[in-house]
Amino acid sequence: MSDILGEISVKLAQILLPMIIFVGVSGNILNIIILTRANLRNHACSKYFLALASNNLLYSLFIIQYFLSNGFSIDGQTISNISCKILQYIGSACPFLSPYFIVLASIDRFFASSSNVNIRSISNVTNATKSIIFIVICTLLFFINTLVLNEYRDDGYGCAIRPETLYNQIFYILQIILFAAIPPILMIFFGLLTIYNTTQLQVNIQVTIRHRRTEGQLARMLFLQVTIYILLNMPMCIMYLMLTLPVGYIPTQEFFFVLSISSILFNFSFATTFFLYILTARVYREELFRLISKVFHYRRANQVQPMSTTRHPEVTRHRN
Repeated sequence: MSDILGEISVKLAQILLPMIIFVGVSGNILNIIILTRANLRNHACSKYFLALASNNLLYSLFIIQYFLSNGFSIDGQTISNISCKILQYIGSACPFLSPYFIVLASIDRFFASSSNVNIRSISNVTNATKSIIFIVICTLLFFINTLVLNEYRDDGYGCAIRPETLYNQIFYILQIILFAAIPPILMIFFGLLTIYNTTQLQVNIQVTIRHRRTEGQLARMLFLQVTIYILLNMPMCIMYLMLTLPVGYIPTQEFFFVLSISSILFNFSFATTFFLYILTARVYREELFRLISKVFHYRRANQVQPMSTTRHPEVTRHRN
């Protein structure tokens, strides 16, 4: 039974991870292109989504390492001690950043929907850039111990932190709390405040109507982001928490099978943002259609030009 579960988990990784990598890379590249277009790049909220797409793109490329390791036993972390440290650092920091970019976007929507002019003024591109830099620096510093303490040894544990100390257990538990518990709470909290602001805003009729039109779009977008985040990330967080807490639990083959499935779901969460934006935000769909139309017009122009230049010499010779 254990051998069958192991084979199933390997086959699933070999089949699903390439699809996740392709969707994650292509979707996040399209996100970056769309969010840097003229209609969106000067909005503070777009800066957070741009940072999210860039981070998700980096992690989608990192999944290639996970795919090779779990599907074909080619582990880049075992090449050298330096590769062990760098890959562990990237694999720890990138997943941690994504939910906090969504939190920052939720906070920005709360500021932008306020009836108080001073609070609304907080939502601007400059503050968004500063907030992104701040959260990136804090995350990189938080995981600096991963870069320092991880070592690769040929002792059966591979690339890992040694020894298992109380500090490591506290750090892992804190990491799970900061990753799995706090971001969804903050997303829901500021999302509800944003909806409340849009229903209470009474500046004038036109502004109220405009905000009410975007209220459902913001609520759907936030609801889907939080829901997808919880559904795809929570199972793996629970599994790692079971391994970290000193409860005397002995992992079985079935446990590691479920852990493998939850890891695939976790990786898939970095490929969903493009589809969430398309489903919930009209402005993203419009910009995508404009981008596609522009690409097709450009290709048609390039296809017509060579035909005229190749026929010209023939016509000249005929006239002579």
